Amino acid sequence: MTVAVTGPFASGKSTFTRMLGEAGAETVSSDELVHDLYRKDPQTARRVAERFGDVLDAEGKVDRLKLRGEVFGDPEALRDLEGILHPLVREETDRRVSGSEAEVFVAEIPLLFETGRESDFDLTVTVLPSESRRREWAAGRGVDAATLRGIEARQLSPREKARRADVVVENDGTLEHLRKRAVELMERLRRERSLAGDGDEERRHT
Repeated sequence: MTVAVTGPFASGKSTFTRMLGEAGAETVSSDELVHDLYRKDPQTARRVAERFGDVLDAEGKVDRLKLRGEVFGDPEALRDLEGILHPLVREETDRRVSGSEAEVFVAEIPLLFETGRESDFDLTVTVLPSESRRREWAAGRGVDAATLRGIEARQLSPREKARRADVVVENDGTLEHLRKRAVELMERLRRERSLAGDGDEERRHT
């Protein structure tokens, strides 16, 4: 079974994806894939530098803080960056999904609905905190209100993401509460997979 986890910026979707992994799923994170491209793929680093200028560190790897200063708040720059990264991230995500033998495979995809990828997965999950908590977490990452507005301008609203998802995980409690939701979801997915398997077995014997 394949699951896509999404949510607005600073919603806790990466944390929830990690917790699903701890509960037994195989996982992949778009953010982690981007980080790997910045740090390990010279061709990607070169393309980013050609477009955005002095955004590399002394080792020739992309400095994310420098890049953020060039991109966020500039819709055209953000579109150009997405044009570089998104095809590579999608290709690697698809490669891992197709090669996985796990019972449950979870992909964290921030722009799941915006890029029309929801139909590629058996189940979609939106992680949704309160607006005040989300802005608090964004500020904790050094993202000011103006930058946050620039990020949000490229995304569906949090409520729209929730409306489109099969499952909504409210993230307004403690980490332990979020971990409990992850365990509960994994148990549900395993039950559904088992029932589907039983149905297949019955059909083979009729």
